[in-house]
Amino acid sequence: MSFKVYKHPAIAPLLQQALKQSLPYSINLVYRTQHSNRTPDAHILATFPLDELLPNCWAAAYFDRSMRPETELWVFASGEIPGHSPSPPQNNSSFCPTCKSAVHSILQYISTLPVPPLHPENQPSLEIAKEHKKQHPETGSSIRYPISQGSYLRHLLLPAVVTVGAVYHEIANICMGAGLVREEFPGLEAELNKFLFKVSDLPKTKELPEGLQWGEMRKKDIQIVQARTPIPRATRTLLSLKSVRVYEEKTDRPVAWAFLGLDGSLTTLHVEAEYRGQGIAKSVAAKLFREHAPGLVVDMEGNAWSHADVYVGNVQSEAVCRSLGGKPLWKIFWVRIDLATAEGLGGTE
Repeated sequence: MSFKVYKHPAIAPLLQQALKQSLPYSINLVYRTQHSNRTPDAHILATFPLDELLPNCWAAAYFDRSMRPETELWVFASGEIPGHSPSPPQNNSSFCPTCKSAVHSILQYISTLPVPPLHPENQPSLEIAKEHKKQHPETGSSIRYPISQGSYLRHLLLPAVVTVGAVYHEIANICMGAGLVREEFPGLEAELNKFLFKVSDLPKTKELPEGLQWGEMRKKDIQIVQARTPIPRATRTLLSLKSVRVYEEKTDRPVAWAFLGLDGSLTTLHVEAEYRGQGIAKSVAAKLFREHAPGLVVDMEGNAWSHADVYVGNVQSEAVCRSLGGKPLWKIFWVRIDLATAEGLGGTE
């Protein structure tokens, strides 16, 4: 079975209705389709047209190749909603086979779209990828590159490989089953918990220790953010995000920060070592969500939601999320898939 794939404007009523009634499971795509950081190369896609009744089984995606090496693709399918399985399970999977076909159709469609030029700001990332290839010339399904800045950027040398963000574990399995996942790149070895927060339940922000002040991250602060993580973060992307900064009053030096990601997730939450253990991370996250999340993602019952993606085993981040009232509700991954192998997916089961 295959689905026809349709382009949608971000404000398409049927698309937003479909995503809203699927909350909180569709939270990444709800946020991403609303974010103002949308380039001319962005595509918002769904397996239903703009002007018909919403089918029971469908998939939708936000796709923008110009964002590479950052996340280029977010996918959601109605089969991710608990209790949705109108078709009998197949191959020991509880995921709806019809929704699986919808995901296949989305992936096959995006494999036909043109690849825009790499943004000039990311040219240094391409050079890092080339250097990584010199150090690790081997490639293939049996290879696993050690986690490093280079391993996160290496796929830039392969135009058909894209980064899929916050992908539901069953959809990651679908990509694996279709032979799309490039396992030499970071991804499947790093499982994450999706933590959800009701904005109305967030704790009050406590006062900062003496000598520290609240603010927002500025352009001159971005370099330190990028230096604290191996995950690619473009300056232009970070500057498009809402943020919270804690800084030293005397020196103006940022000592803690967080951003509300393109998909609405808690992004690059960080506290400098000498200020840890004082509850600052919790305060930063709570303030970020309280100030910037209300009204953006509201479900059919009027609940406003925010969320965070935490690597399994990251005890400190998990503790922060739990202190905010967050609960881990499902597993996700960041994977790199090879669209060069997706051509025949639209007609597969």
